[in-house]
This record gives sequence, C-alpha cells and structure tokens, in this order.
Amino acid sequence: MTSTRVPPTRATPAPSNASRTALAVSTLGFFVITLDALIVNVALATIGDQLGGGTAGQQWIVDGYTLMFASLLLFAGNLSDRIGAKRAFTFGVVSFVLASAAC
Repeated sequence: MTSTRVPPTRATPAPSNASRTALAVSTLGFFVITLDALIVNVALATIGDQLGGGTAGQQWIVDGYTLMFASLLLFAGNLSDRIGAKRAFTFGVVSFVLASAAC
C-alpha cells in the first residue's frame, strides 16, 4: 500500500483593518440600497391612495424607480472607472444623503 503525501496547507492570514473597513462600508451601502427599495414598496399603498391609478399606476412607480436605479448604477460604474472606486462611492453616498434630506 502506498501512502499519499498531502502537501502542507497555508494558514489563512488574519484580515486587516482596511479589509474590515471595506467590508463594513460595502455592507452599509447595500443596506442603504435595500432600505431605499423597501421604503418605496411600503409607500406604494399611500401613494396609490393619494394619487390614484390603482395597481397599474403602482407598477409604473416601481418600474420607474427600478429603471432610474439601473441607469444610475451603470453611470456609477463608469464614474468609478474614471475617478476611482473610493471617490465614486463617496460621491454616491453624499448625493444619496443630500437627496434623502431634500425629500
């Protein structure tokens, strides 16, 4: 019987503070996006009551929100390629906070 030799495995390095910060910031960004979509869906009943339009009108609201989000996502990817991911993310978060405050 021949013995098979298993090569030694490398220990996984501990995550650095920079990688933990990047994970926390990207998780926060995803949470904000999810929260924003949740707010739009929760507000649909009130929007439908105040503006009318029924189910078809509410579907247009969701479609318009999704279309705007998708187009801004493509723009953000292009902007990130041009000015860098960190600056583009910061610009996006600041823009989102200002728009939310204006609303």
